[in-house]
Amino acid sequence: MIPAALLVLSGCAAPAPTDSAPEQQSPSASADESLTPGENEVITIGLKFMPETITVPVGTTVTWRNGETIGHTITSGAWGDVNESTGIRGSQTPDGLFDHALAPKGQEGDTFSFTFDEPGEYPYFCQPHLAMNAMVIVEG
Repeated sequence: MIPAALLVLSGCAAPAPTDSAPEQQSPSASADESLTPGENEVITIGLKFMPETITVPVGTTVTWRNGETIGHTITSGAWGDVNESTGIRGSQTPDGLFDHALAPKGQEGDTFSFTFDEPGEYPYFCQPHLAMNAMVIVEG
């Protein structure tokens, strides 16, 4: 019963990530260059934000792109109490700076951009997927 509850709480299940180089992954994954983040870009893939931490200068616009066929949110705010073995966060507190629902890959609304005008650390998360936690660091 507990594993089923965790599956429901996490939103979906995904295969465990591998440590293999991209050339050793499946042909469809390595051949799809759209899964590689561009400059100042974050992609959702494998129920993760890639990269999980991005550092940019003040005034930079960061764009998030959905690389998956399921929806996600880009929700600014604090997250914490992450379980080290599962990666699932135990808390989240939206701060209202941005909260955007990303449509599935290839659909209208599958990208979101935000310009960071102040230095600082900006944590964000995907509301329905409790293992999707990330950070934008803005340097002055």
